Amino acid sequence: MTNMLRSTPWPQGRAVFISFSLVCAMSVPENSFGQQDTTRILFIGNSYVNSNDLPGMVQQLSTSMGEVVETMRVSPGGTTFEWHSTSAVTQAAIAQGGWDFVVLQEQSQRPSFPPALVAVDVYPYAASLVAQVHAVDPCTDVVFLMTWGRENGDQANCEFYEPLCTYEGMQQRLRDSYVEMAIDNTSWCAPVGVVWAQHREEHPTTGLYTDGSHPNVTGSYIAACTLASTMFRRSCAEATWSPSELTIDQASYIRSLSSAIVLDSMSTWNIGVSDPDVQFTWNMVGTGMVLFANNTTGSVEQTWDFGDGSTSDEVDPTHAYTTPGTYSVSLSVVDACGRTASRTEEINISTTGINEVQQHRPEVRLRSRSVSISGVPKHARITIMDNLGRFLLDTNVPASGLVELTNEQNGLLLWRITTTTGQHFDGKLYAQ
Repeated sequence: MTNMLRSTPWPQGRAVFISFSLVCAMSVPENSFGQQDTTRILFIGNSYVNSNDLPGMVQQLSTSMGEVVETMRVSPGGTTFEWHSTSAVTQAAIAQGGWDFVVLQEQSQRPSFPPALVAVDVYPYAASLVAQVHAVDPCTDVVFLMTWGRENGDQANCEFYEPLCTYEGMQQRLRDSYVEMAIDNTSWCAPVGVVWAQHREEHPTTGLYTDGSHPNVTGSYIAACTLASTMFRRSCAEATWSPSELTIDQASYIRSLSSAIVLDSMSTWNIGVSDPDVQFTWNMVGTGMVLFANNTTGSVEQTWDFGDGSTSDEVDPTHAYTTPGTYSVSLSVVDACGRTASRTEEINISTTGINEVQQHRPEVRLRSRSVSISGVPKHARITIMDNLGRFLLDTNVPASGLVELTNEQNGLLLWRITTTTGQHFDGKLYAQ
């Protein structure tokens, strides 16, 4: 009977609500040009966005956090992702480009319907909107605004789908659908509904609705705080702006609650999903000599900190350590969108057998697909890897001193010879 489910229709003839606003804070951190970077946010939604001017709330709250924010909205009451996906007005707003974030909010009931229905009536249009945003600017981050269950559930559809009979059941379905949309579309989720649920549990006598569905000022402030913490990836607890309808303690509680739920579970909400995933490997290629490889996908700039006061901006640098010990090596990268990320690993540098290594170092040469090895004791073992650390060969050195590479591998190769006494020698080859 799920085909009988229905969402509240959008009143025909209602004007499309579009607004643009800009607020600049005067006392904010400055960049090298003396101006604070501006964060541009496009809201695509409906009356939930319009209620209490949610974009304006986000803007004023962000300003009190030291941010400069511009907002624009396309939010006719009752509209759906399906409507927005073909709306000329929505498409024109997206086409302006230069948006740091596009916030997507679906009609309040549709994502709570049975999964099979949501897969047909919601997900394709969510994907279409994300694709339209990224076609204009692939660096824009899309944020799905998870809405909240109706105060007493969706009674109009309760008989058709049992989870809708209660607030808790409806809220769980909204949560599941919004998180899935974020994951499926490489986007973020602002968990407004989760913060809302926690507020209801801890303060059951505090109203959050005006009509059992739309938010009152307190509800909209929950949404604004959750969005700000999500987009700026930091706590809004120290922000100073709040609506006059809220007491200082009420506003402070909401800011702290929303920040905690967002920041404690960023991976759950897929926040920062497009950030570079920093990966690097290293191999000893001589006494105190280490070859590092930046294996991060999409990085266009990188900075290495070798932990001994030396740095490099090479992609795959070789570094010489002069003193044995444990070093914290950091790689910081920037991608084409200007997103940054870093990773730190510890490496151990040892001088055990340093003189012996220098005096009796074997020779390893590449001849076509054959590797020639000389100057090693009997029963030594050779291991060859590519620069990603994948094993290409691991075998005992034969009496002939020749081993064959079975893989057609080009580029940098790393080798290690290990003797029966545990002594090892490292080096590199270049296959063409």
